[in-house]
Amino acid sequence: MKSNRCEVEATQLDDAGAGVGATTNRVVHVTDLLPGERAEVTIDHQSPHKPDAWGHITRRLGPSSRDRVEPACPAFGRCGGCTWQHLAYPAQLAAKRRRVELALADVLAIDTRGVKVAAVRPSPSVTGYRNKGKYVAGRTSDDKLVLGAYAPRSHHVIDTLGCQVVAPVIDEIATWVRGAAEGAKLAAYDERTRTGELRYVIVREAGSDVMVVLVVASGTSRAKLELVANSLSAHPAVRGLVVIENDRRDGAIVPSGSSAKVLLGQGHLVEELAGIPVEVGAGEFVQVNRAQASAMYARVAELAELKPGTRAVDLFAGLGGIGLHLARAGATVAAVEIDRDSVAQLRRAAERAGLPLTAIAGDAGDLSAEIRAQLGAKPDVVVVNPPRKGLSEGARDLLLELAAPTVVYVSCGPEALGKDLVALALSGYSPDIIEPFDLMPGTSQVETIVRLRR
Repeated sequence: MKSNRCEVEATQLDDAGAGVGATTNRVVHVTDLLPGERAEVTIDHQSPHKPDAWGHITRRLGPSSRDRVEPACPAFGRCGGCTWQHLAYPAQLAAKRRRVELALADVLAIDTRGVKVAAVRPSPSVTGYRNKGKYVAGRTSDDKLVLGAYAPRSHHVIDTLGCQVVAPVIDEIATWVRGAAEGAKLAAYDERTRTGELRYVIVREAGSDVMVVLVVASGTSRAKLELVANSLSAHPAVRGLVVIENDRRDGAIVPSGSSAKVLLGQGHLVEELAGIPVEVGAGEFVQVNRAQASAMYARVAELAELKPGTRAVDLFAGLGGIGLHLARAGATVAAVEIDRDSVAQLRRAAERAGLPLTAIAGDAGDLSAEIRAQLGAKPDVVVVNPPRKGLSEGARDLLLELAAPTVVYVSCGPEALGKDLVALALSGYSPDIIEPFDLMPGTSQVETIVRLRR
């Protein structure tokens, strides 16, 4: 067999949905090869730094996996999203559990309680679950507007209208937006030439209400934007249209601190977190799988074992998905969040609901002495829900300084979670419950709740 060809049998999937298998001298990632499948593969790229290579199937050898299914989305394999859609859902859940087990292997090896990683809690729905759609604006070869996503490793925009993962009303409104933008002659922005107007479209849904966000280059014609607003006003679900100017080149869609101009209706939607209305604007983060996020937050409150008088600290609080559940369950909560808009919305929501929750603006990794004093000494429980990269050294130091007997760690990055748990184990914290939740079916992503005691 030629040196750029080899036989590969996949044993697992990587984050990009490629099958991964070992040959005699390298690990090969193969597009559209599921675990258990074998193929003759042509190597397209060899890493110069490690024995990893990437390739495509030249010829399939043997039967297809019993777990291979027809992907739900028409753009699967081209848009770069939901890269596990061709894998049956039970097999996805098993693979996510294995990912968590591998990521936490070091801490499980030194733990004496014999705790096991629980089966992944499945999502109530595997399609139509996303409450937000994000679209890149582009143009076809015949100069028609496209709303979609960048193809993997390129700036070629793949049309994703018809996506089965977003709530049906989101796809419907996105189709309206494309038509309205075409009618207004709103030109798609070109990243290479830095010309054009429309860069991104965001469509958010809450209940039966929808908000549309147009992210445009500065100097975009107000008259064109108003034409789009007038068109969208005819749709009964649209409650608001806002415009955000963005000239940055770093890939940020809605840069922190961006000012949103309301062209139609309201500049926010109302989400319910722990049964409490919370206003959500263009930039605030909300978990895209509403039903599963609610189940996960409720489970965090259960694991905190709250009683009257319990004092809780919620770090990386966001809009309060966890903190509001803790307060509703009877805890007095100090919630720390770096985004000031989210802090303001959480503070208003807690005040309106009459809950004992204090929302504090601050970076959990670099809190002032004044804010640390507001958290109090040795709370009963601390909940942390850091970004994918895990806890910074400063945030970990704060957690140890608070010295709560119970910590509940909510992670969206298993590998970072594993490193943090090893570091916390050195200070006496051991896991007694590890429960993964699937909030993003069709992808490698998995959330994990870990309760730690000392």
